[in-house]
Amino acid sequence: KQVFLNVIDNAGKYGKDGDSVDISIVAEGGNALVRVVDHGVGIPEDELPLVKSRFYKGSSKARGNGIGLAVCDEIAKLHNGSLTLSNAEGGGTLVTVRLPAAH
Repeated sequence: KQVFLNVIDNAGKYGKDGDSVDISIVAEGGNALVRVVDHGVGIPEDELPLVKSRFYKGSSKARGNGIGLAVCDEIAKLHNGSLTLSNAEGGGTLVTVRLPAAH
């Protein structure tokens, strides 16, 4: 729950004002993939490898302590999953949370 609250909150903060946040859930190879896309400016390519590091705030002027994505990454790993970030086609950020699907 905490992972999704944080990721969706980030999408609202960093997406463009008034734009939507797109959320999708798909099954893939025994996993559930939850994708959250905002429509902001995305993450500079050189910062993508660093954004899940504790206390990393990057070049963004938005408020935050730089710990949220690091904690989300750890929570996903504790559930045998993963959290990845990339720039979405057409702009914005794509966060993908991969978790094993319940049987």
